[in-house]
Amino acid sequence: MADSKKIDDLAFRFSKLREKCIRSGESIENIRWEFLRNVYRVPTTQAKASESSFFTWNKIIWFLILPAITLFLGQSVLEYDADAKCLIEPDDVFLNELARKPTNCSLLCEGVNEIQRVSNLSKKEFISTYAYTGRPVVITDAAQNWSAVNAFSFKFFKRLYAKSDEADLENTDEGCLFFPYKSGFQSLAQALRMPKKRAEWKGKPWYIGWSNCDPTARQVLRKYYNKPYFIPHDAETGDQDWIFMGGPGPGAPIHIDMVQRPSWQAQLSGQKMWTLIPPPECEHICRTVQVTMQKGEIIVLDTNQWFHSTKIIPTGELSITIGAEYD
Repeated sequence: MADSKKIDDLAFRFSKLREKCIRSGESIENIRWEFLRNVYRVPTTQAKASESSFFTWNKIIWFLILPAITLFLGQSVLEYDADAKCLIEPDDVFLNELARKPTNCSLLCEGVNEIQRVSNLSKKEFISTYAYTGRPVVITDAAQNWSAVNAFSFKFFKRLYAKSDEADLENTDEGCLFFPYKSGFQSLAQALRMPKKRAEWKGKPWYIGWSNCDPTARQVLRKYYNKPYFIPHDAETGDQDWIFMGGPGPGAPIHIDMVQRPSWQAQLSGQKMWTLIPPPECEHICRTVQVTMQKGEIIVLDTNQWFHSTKIIPTGELSITIGAEYD
């Protein structure tokens, strides 16, 4: 009986916490980020002397109690509010964020006070300084001569996928993903059917992303861009194109990716501001940095290690980017 009362009390406390967060207007993404910061971060007093041991045990303890928290949030709380949702949804992405491998802070971000903007980047310098260290860099002249800069638009993608099998566009299997963010769309097919008014940014705001899984579309897309010149000849860029498109306002919320390799992303239209946040275990030696991508520029970073968010800058045109992984 005593244990039952304790569970009920804890569930009630979580329910009140959820209500407080909702009233405050705090986004679920920010709540998740703060939760992860508390899992990973290294206290200043222990940063040098016991970083390794603290990180290990802090993470293990949280990982062990997460199922209990999930139970209380996902089940017990519902006894108080049948329509309530979990404060933190225990989805695969969140569990991956929680269980990721710790970062080598010195290599990734120590001393990075701003994102370097370079041009005429040699393959040798790219490999030695940026390619596999995780340190972000913007190459300002990397995509300026691509025909994609002037060709890609909402209408371009609508025409590109017009003959695609709708079942393929509705596909959300692993490796073939659609990111609706807060657009309200459930699939790429649905997004490409949006009314003309909304497509021209005269209706409800939208921002979407997807990985192209249509081999015919891939052949067409790669007529408009080349492998970035700074990537060595013997390095492969991924077969899968990642495309992100939308108008002024929030883009992607704070997150890290779970892809196989580092990646690059080219800004082909509009402007997009990136906010890169070091992993929580690196906060004692690294800092958050921002950069605004201009048309024709490419950003290279390891999105598996940098937490990142994006915001579309009002310029009178949609922000359109395309990117891929490299080895």
